[in-house]
Amino acid sequence: MCNMSVGWDASHGEFVIEDYYYFSKLKKIAENVGIEINQVSNFNKLEEHDVIVFNYPEKRFRTWEIKKIDEWLRSGKKIIFTTYYRNIDLTTENVNKVLTKLRIPVRVNNDVVIDPENNAGDEMFPIAKYKEYRVVMPCASSITAKNNIKLIVASDKAISNPTGLKNPVLGVKVKRGGELVVLGTCVFWDNYCIDLEDNKILSLDLLQY
Repeated sequence: MCNMSVGWDASHGEFVIEDYYYFSKLKKIAENVGIEINQVSNFNKLEEHDVIVFNYPEKRFRTWEIKKIDEWLRSGKKIIFTTYYRNIDLTTENVNKVLTKLRIPVRVNNDVVIDPENNAGDEMFPIAKYKEYRVVMPCASSITAKNNIKLIVASDKAISNPTGLKNPVLGVKVKRGGELVVLGTCVFWDNYCIDLEDNKILSLDLLQY
């Protein structure tokens, strides 16, 4: 049992962990290994947790919130941002604004990653690599990273549409006191996808620190 505390933000229009239809499996699986996930509506109370998740933030982050995120990161917390393809609901734009303000050389692209051959039944469900595992990353944007940022999820067969970018990166990790994780999709750990390939392993690894 790892006894981790996760704060799942609910103040920026995210898909919330207490939505039984979408995330009941993730919550239960996490609880079974000692990870407590708490839905948090008060932004300031997120700092009470070891890991902080912003899962598909539809609302812009205010300047003082970005400063708080920077403080939490530098104090050693793990912070996770997930987005979606083609900047739907401005999630890509909102996350990129935070990354820009924090001067972190990572950007989520306004595209969609597809794989007509190596997928989970649909080209919009590309199979990618996470460590030695296979994971399904549906409806994902690609990610551009510089300065030796660690790549944690990538594909060697998919392409980005419409740019044609090959071998797209779908997830990165940045060390800055704590860890900042940015992923190009928010649905790899929903009730459907968490049972595909090794998505359960990726999900639990992300929530631990």
